[in-house]
Amino acid sequence: MSLTRKRRKALKRLRSSAEELWLDQQSILDRANHVAHEAKLQLGELTKEEVVPRVRTATSQGATVLARNVAAAKVAGEQARSRFASDYLPAIGGALGSAAAAIGVSENPTVKSVLARTQPPAAKKAAHIGAYFAIAAGGVAAVGIGYAVWQTFRADDELWISEDELDTPPTA
Repeated sequence: MSLTRKRRKALKRLRSSAEELWLDQQSILDRANHVAHEAKLQLGELTKEEVVPRVRTATSQGATVLARNVAAAKVAGEQARSRFASDYLPAIGGALGSAAAAIGVSENPTVKSVLARTQPPAAKKAAHIGAYFAIAAGGVAAVGIGYAVWQTFRADDELWISEDELDTPPTA
């Protein structure tokens, strides 16, 4: 295929423009990679200086509140169990015993086993330390997630870059 001289010149100019554009794009991508790398470093430093101390204080405060609430719930549970065992179980056992005696079946082994079950239950063993660590870890995780969500959705105008700043070339 033979091209005219005019067409060859136009193709040569087009090729040189394309090569020039390619080099410009490579330069821009190199600069963008450099900026992204610097932003990553600055973000790491900001995280170490600002975010980590805030999360530590929030989690330590959350752990104390959680421990206090767990202790209060444990005391309330013990009080409820104690009241049920001291007030309601004897009344239920007495009523069942009276009913069984009135009917005359109190000597039946099945009735005796039912009456034995109405006695106050033996105290259960205390929860192991692992349960408290699991509760504390869950609380810390919940506080950390809450803080991250709060940081994500808070309004901070300093985080945004206006389009006017992008139009002006950086001064080096």
